[in-house]
Amino acid sequence: MTKFRHRKIGLREAGSLTLTFCLLLPVVFFLLISLYDFDIKSRKDLDLARYLAANLEVNLAAYDQQLWQDFGMLAYNELSFSTVPSSHFDNEAEISIHGESSLAEPEVLKEQILRHMKIRFPTELIIDILDRMQGLDSISVETCISEILASDGSKKARNLLQDEETSEDAEWKEELCEYLDTEINSLYTDIASSLMPVHIYDERGDITGGGKPDFFDPVGMSRLADVVDGVLATPESTSLDKLYLASYVTNYFPASVEGRIISNTMVPRHTPDGRSHADLLPLRGAEAEEIITGIKGNDAAGEIRAILVLVRSLIQLIHHFQDEGLRNTYKITAGIIVTAVALISLGHVSIPLEAVEYLLLLSDAIKDGRRDAIELQEGHGVDFWPGNSEDALVLYYHDYLLLFLLFQKEETLLSRLETIISRHNPGPSWVWLSASASYADKTITFDSGYMDRRYKYTAEGVSDD
Repeated sequence: MTKFRHRKIGLREAGSLTLTFCLLLPVVFFLLISLYDFDIKSRKDLDLARYLAANLEVNLAAYDQQLWQDFGMLAYNELSFSTVPSSHFDNEAEISIHGESSLAEPEVLKEQILRHMKIRFPTELIIDILDRMQGLDSISVETCISEILASDGSKKARNLLQDEETSEDAEWKEELCEYLDTEINSLYTDIASSLMPVHIYDERGDITGGGKPDFFDPVGMSRLADVVDGVLATPESTSLDKLYLASYVTNYFPASVEGRIISNTMVPRHTPDGRSHADLLPLRGAEAEEIITGIKGNDAAGEIRAILVLVRSLIQLIHHFQDEGLRNTYKITAGIIVTAVALISLGHVSIPLEAVEYLLLLSDAIKDGRRDAIELQEGHGVDFWPGNSEDALVLYYHDYLLLFLLFQKEETLLSRLETIISRHNPGPSWVWLSASASYADKTITFDSGYMDRRYKYTAEGVSDD
């Protein structure tokens, strides 16, 4: 009897398990089918994403090699995009590829330049360039020029040629006029002929209006001196990124001067990949000057020369004014001229000694400034501060170009860089591409490029970085 009861209970338990499995079986099948269906959809999504990525990789691999060789930039410059046959992938979706970012955008161009330069120029090397030019702003040009223009000699020199003879004695007037033309008027002529028309800008606009600087105009000279102070102060205040941009220009864009003369031998500059600037000059002359001035070709080199004449003349003027030995020489010469004028005019005409001294000083300073500019454009180095000091800082033409580049606004540099790059390598210059495809009411987007950003995959409007 007991065995019969146990067997009956066992049959009931077995029936309960069978019923339970029968009830669970449809649920299990439903879950398996759902997982299978999800897996199929996920596989199609993954396959489509791989198809999109493959299309992007094919196009990105076709970067403009000439652009890379000339300027170290990576960009896709074709007007149309290539596609991979869909037969290699388990989908028939229609793909669309378009560019998203290009080198025409300043921030994109800047990112590419910084990426390129930071690989090739260690930070220590860039900082060494700045260290070599430290202390250029130790003397305030604006303060010194204001002091010079406020001197009696400067004031009297401005009015010297406007003075009229008070005597009509014909016996000595003609001789006096000839002597004044030779000794006094020639100084004004030398000053005017040594200077060049130039455009110098500050926050109020073009200081010179495209004409020659007027060294007898206190307001204009004060503004010019203030600009020079700003140029000389850039090594102390510039950012590292700005220095990378300026160094990129001087290394990849040839100037009118191919290099520097060392031990009477011209040593040409080279691009980071080894190309000589001398070989680039015939087709790409004065590009560095164009980036600084915004003027194309030889006119840009002429503009830089005029700027150098002005900068060096101001520095020479300060030096000559502060050099007691030179001042004594000018006083002696001025005394001879003043005495000769008095003798010729029989004492009727008197010229201020200070005015003649200042004219002699100014004429020599501007002549020396022009000589310095010529030497720089020939490739020679010139002592920044005049003198024969053994530890004098010697700057070359490209050092001044670097200072002028650092003084320029960053957006101006990038705009002019893009102009020259697109001139040699025309095209859309895409650096970031996006590919998208749609199927079953779903849109999948995948993007990639040459920039330092994360890839992005988007499906049905939901972005997963």
